[in-house]
Amino acid sequence: MAPIRHAVSRMMRSLVAKFTVLCGIILIAAISVLMVIQYQSTTADNKRASETHAHLITELFATNVAANLARRDEAALADKLSDFAAREDVSGVFVTDAMRRVLAVGGAAGAEVGERASGNLLQSAVGAVDTRLELAADTIHIAEPIFHEGRLVGAAMVTVPVAAVARPTSELILRQILIAAGSLLIFLPLVALAVRQSLGPIRTLTEAARLASSRKLDLRIDVHTGDELEVLANAFNRMFGRLEASVKRIQRLAYVDMVTELPNRERFRKELERVCIKAGEEDTTGAVLFLDLDRFKRVNDSLGIGEGDRLLEAVARRLREAARAWDLSHGEEDSEPSMVARLGGDEFTLLLPKLKDPADAARVARRVVDAVRRPFEISGHQVFLGLSVGVALFPRDGADPETLLRHADLAMATAKRNGGNAYEFFESKMNQSAFERLVLENELREAVREEQLVVYYQPKVFMKDGGFAGAEALVRWQHPTAGLLSPGAFIEAAEECGLIGEIGNYVLRKTCTEFAKLHKQGLSIPVAVNVSAMQFEHEGFADIVLDALNESGLPPKLLELELTESTAMRDPERVISQIEPLRKIGVTFAIDDFGTGHSSLSYLTRMPFDVFKIDQSFVRHMERDPHAKIVVETILAMARSLKLETVAEGVETTEQLTFLREQGATIAQGYLFGRPMPLDDLVRFASPEPRRAAH
Repeated sequence: MAPIRHAVSRMMRSLVAKFTVLCGIILIAAISVLMVIQYQSTTADNKRASETHAHLITELFATNVAANLARRDEAALADKLSDFAAREDVSGVFVTDAMRRVLAVGGAAGAEVGERASGNLLQSAVGAVDTRLELAADTIHIAEPIFHEGRLVGAAMVTVPVAAVARPTSELILRQILIAAGSLLIFLPLVALAVRQSLGPIRTLTEAARLASSRKLDLRIDVHTGDELEVLANAFNRMFGRLEASVKRIQRLAYVDMVTELPNRERFRKELERVCIKAGEEDTTGAVLFLDLDRFKRVNDSLGIGEGDRLLEAVARRLREAARAWDLSHGEEDSEPSMVARLGGDEFTLLLPKLKDPADAARVARRVVDAVRRPFEISGHQVFLGLSVGVALFPRDGADPETLLRHADLAMATAKRNGGNAYEFFESKMNQSAFERLVLENELREAVREEQLVVYYQPKVFMKDGGFAGAEALVRWQHPTAGLLSPGAFIEAAEECGLIGEIGNYVLRKTCTEFAKLHKQGLSIPVAVNVSAMQFEHEGFADIVLDALNESGLPPKLLELELTESTAMRDPERVISQIEPLRKIGVTFAIDDFGTGHSSLSYLTRMPFDVFKIDQSFVRHMERDPHAKIVVETILAMARSLKLETVAEGVETTEQLTFLREQGATIAQGYLFGRPMPLDDLVRFASPEPRRAAH
């Protein structure tokens, strides 16, 4: 049975089979209904025909024997009844006189000569002087009054079998079954053929859907039936067209960078994976160059996002041109072209599938560095960028995309730390450096949680008389094993891992708390706290400062916040709106490292700053570098004009102190007066006892 069920199941998966079976069922049901109707109609016709026939032969018989009955000629009656009963359509007959006495009998009449017939049918016929008929099972009984010369002379009782005068119903049914079977044998194949022809467009649609599922969407369905199938085919065509457009757009979004039109990270990764496999099979060498723009963030912040995207487009064009030029000048006829991709932000990659000599990777790196160093023309401004490049060779430095990109990134980071506008090849020791940096970042996170950070304070003195002018808060890390670490050992890592803002807020709160305690003890010391760019760019910066002041109780006039020149000039309007509420309550602001950034004089006159801090690089070199000396003189002259205080950082010699005092500097800070120290040492330093500058 299982094979039969399996075969039936497979057959019924076809629409042709289903429609054919359905039509067969409908046809059989229709024939069955017609057979029932025909049977009932034939049965009724047989009944009527039998009754009419019985009535007719009885009436003829009565007319034939009327004269014999009137003369009481029993012998003649007997002969005629015998002949009449011999008919196939008569099973029995008897004749009575008017008093219902049986005079003659023929066949199986169920009566005897001489007896008085007592049947109700005969009595009714004689009494009513009319024909009476009764159908009992498959036999018709009919009683017919006999008249002679208008006078009732008797009656005849005839029994007629229905089968003798009607067609057998079984014969009719058999014939209808044969007709139905023949109709099915002829009709069902025709139905199957017609259904198959009608469903041809559906097969076309099914095949189209199958091809579409295998991502073949450029097909079109040609159906012209003029009915719903044609409408459906047109709908499929429209759907395939839209799906094809959507798939192309999705592929574009998935594999193309929308800003530069370069391949994106995913496309580059797939191509690099393919090239690495091929290089392993053919024992060839290739290279991955990881490119990172120098100073792009500063330029992007100054120009805005729209102009920054235009700058990235220009960079992408130059990188493509440099790569294409290399392919044309050094590539073999059948060699694969190089690929430039954008990973995101200001990071790009360059894939060199096949190199004759690893030194060629250095030549390409130098080409792209030189290409990006040339000035860009953006909205009428000349923009200068740099490029740091890391080079990883495959299969030497890795045989998979993840490893190669990571190693090239490490090499790029080394190039950037070395000043940028250069390239570096990956070396295995870079992995160790990266691991050490990761360990440092993890330890630094723990240091923030465990409050291992401490605040030291470097004193500031008045130029005029050497009196104590205040202090600058500087963070230190009390490392569990390495001891006390200066900011140079961990600040860069804090900036890279995003902890600089949290560290800056900690220093702010700690400083406010400690100097508020001194203030309550009667020692009011002005203190300056550095603010990182990440801290300042936080929307709630002013609220953070206000909370620190309120929680500690430090008078705002004792707090000075130092912003670097690059932070102050990044978005001058925002700087003004951020610091104005704090200045209103007495907080002062200083521009730190003044002279190292790119200040706009038009904004400087509007900036609500109170202090210029001259960067220590200028102070340290002004004795032997005339340009540094001129910068210091210019800053001091500008501060006098703007009526601002100046703090000279990094004062280490009396000669520096003398020159700065002559030029009008107001406050000095440096090792000549004191190194960064704990709070207790600062309190002793601030005591009114005489102090002498160190030599």
